Amino acid sequence: MSSTDAEALKAEAVFLNHFQKILRFTKIEHTAFSIPLILAGAWIGSRGLTPPPGVLLLVLAAAVGARIFGMSFNRIFDRRLDALNPRTAGRELPAGRLTLRTALAIAFGGLLVYLAACVALGGWCLVLAPLPLVPLLGYSLLKRFTALCHFGIGLCLALAPLGAFVATTGNPNFTPPAFLFSFFVFCWLSGSDIVYALMDLESDRQTGVHSLPVRLGADGALRIAGMLHAVAFGCLTAVFFLTGGRGPAALALALSGLAMVSMYLPSIPLALRFFPVSTIAGIAAAMVPILGRFP
Repeated sequence: MSSTDAEALKAEAVFLNHFQKILRFTKIEHTAFSIPLILAGAWIGSRGLTPPPGVLLLVLAAAVGARIFGMSFNRIFDRRLDALNPRTAGRELPAGRLTLRTALAIAFGGLLVYLAACVALGGWCLVLAPLPLVPLLGYSLLKRFTALCHFGIGLCLALAPLGAFVATTGNPNFTPPAFLFSFFVFCWLSGSDIVYALMDLESDRQTGVHSLPVRLGADGALRIAGMLHAVAFGCLTAVFFLTGGRGPAALALALSGLAMVSMYLPSIPLALRFFPVSTIAGIAAAMVPILGRFP
């Protein structure tokens, strides 16, 4: 092997290693539970018809860009708290495997992708583009002063199907299924985040992080999460009927409900209850309007 080939292989290895760090930093695999929900918003907007492929691609680009922006700033703002938590101390920023400058570049890269997609979609998508950026930028700061911080991340994702609805219809005249599905997302993810926060209960108490598990204890927090998931399932059931629910959609509804119930089984480790169990609940829920037969 020539020295040129060896240098090329070394450069390729360095690039792949850096790329893997970026993927871990942005938790790109968690996009799996957000994209189906966004597609559901598009399907609701098109009343069960397949939206134009160009619109879908731009909606997905906007979603991925917005998520990278939000997750990156979540990691940036939390880097010192993450360093104090044994579960998160190995993340890229607190462990020193990624520089703050690189993290900021990733965040603003996601922002540019999001804004470019909104510009391409035009109309109301461009007018409303700044609105989701506020909760995306600020949701990770809520844990510093309120136990209601879980609802911040719920709001971030709840706006996504509404954005897809606007991209598909060209206007923000939201229908009842669109509102109900968005509220499902809000309650489902907020409840799931409360369950997820149980993993950091002792660390959060020591570092002064606010959360419902810290405020109410594990049992009290689980009761709140359970109520949120019950409301979420009620909203999803209403979406099922309003979108002309049929056999396949009924199976998706049942699977989503079963997955949410499974999040409270002590035999399932906490880490698995959020991912993949909660993810299954969200993906199945997204299939309810997608598989519906709109009246």
